[in-house]
Amino acid sequence: MQNTAQFLLQDWFNLTGRRLVITGQIIRGQIASGDFVCLNAEPIKIKSVEIGDKRANEFFIGLILEIKDQSNVLPSLNKLKGKNLLILTATIVN
Repeated sequence: MQNTAQFLLQDWFNLTGRRLVITGQIIRGQIASGDFVCLNAEPIKIKSVEIGDKRANEFFIGLILEIKDQSNVLPSLNKLKGKNLLILTATIVN
């Protein structure tokens, strides 16, 4: 896997029927569905990338994560607020 972006974690929540969502801003690079975000040194697959409005001319990015057992991630999310998270892209080796 290759580090392709950084994401500033500003908040998180559980969206009923859509799993865990982390919100924030893309600091550098591009993020796409199928990339991975590193939480507690564990890569977690990004199911989708969404955009939301805060106020006029302000927006946030929401990353919906494919994670079934959130118990090992939830305790650290509040500590990670305000920190940059690494985004990884799977690389294909021929």
